[in-house]
Amino acid sequence: MSETRNPAERLYQALAHVRTAHFDASGRAGDYVALRRVENARVLEAAVAALADFDPRSLPISRPIVFWLNAYNASVVLAARSCAAGEPVSGVPGLFDRPRLTVSSQAFALDDVEHGLLRGNAPKYGRWSGPLARDDPRVAFTPMVYDERVHFALFSACRSSQPLRVFGAEPVDDQLEAAVRECVRHEVRVAEDGAWIEVPRLFKWYPGDFGGERGVVDFVLARIDDEAVVDRVDARRGNVKLVYKAFDWTLNQRE
Repeated sequence: MSETRNPAERLYQALAHVRTAHFDASGRAGDYVALRRVENARVLEAAVAALADFDPRSLPISRPIVFWLNAYNASVVLAARSCAAGEPVSGVPGLFDRPRLTVSSQAFALDDVEHGLLRGNAPKYGRWSGPLARDDPRVAFTPMVYDERVHFALFSACRSSQPLRVFGAEPVDDQLEAAVRECVRHEVRVAEDGAWIEVPRLFKWYPGDFGGERGVVDFVLARIDDEAVVDRVDARRGNVKLVYKAFDWTLNQRE
């Protein structure tokens, strides 16, 4: 792995190395046992630590979202090492609400990044308000570009997680769209008569990010390649039920 002084690029390289070395080809299962060994996680830990002196607002307008996705995913990988195989990663103490990384001298929990920055300080499922107060200085780190497709880019180290993705120099739109389309191919099912669509549970948690239930249907249908399937749903003129998949928080330990 080549060395770089750019903290964002260094983070990208370190996370890409961990994904290649310790995850399966799909990015859906990782060897967290191996990552508990110091020599296997040292580079990623150092890359995350180096963010303490880095201000992502210095990046071009479309790049902070990429930076925060990589920072979030790297932090999840490191935190998941404390979870035993067969156990729920959600049981890791403070996984989402305790500070996991420091960026530009500001401490961030995973919820601060996901809901405070990437979702525009929207409430987490089950909460009434966003994680950041109006006068919180961390609000200034909110990316100028909002995109609901970040839901498909965030890794949670469990069996129902989106795959671990590492976001690079390619156009952000292309990378996010690829993540959504992969999810639709793997996780969405449509009834033969178009009466129901089975979708990931994130759509139940955050329907407002997609314009409500009708917006969810439209969002999913736009990514289904089989036109006959789309036509069957459209023929029902909105009389379509959304069925939400169960969410399995069990650690996605590689066998």
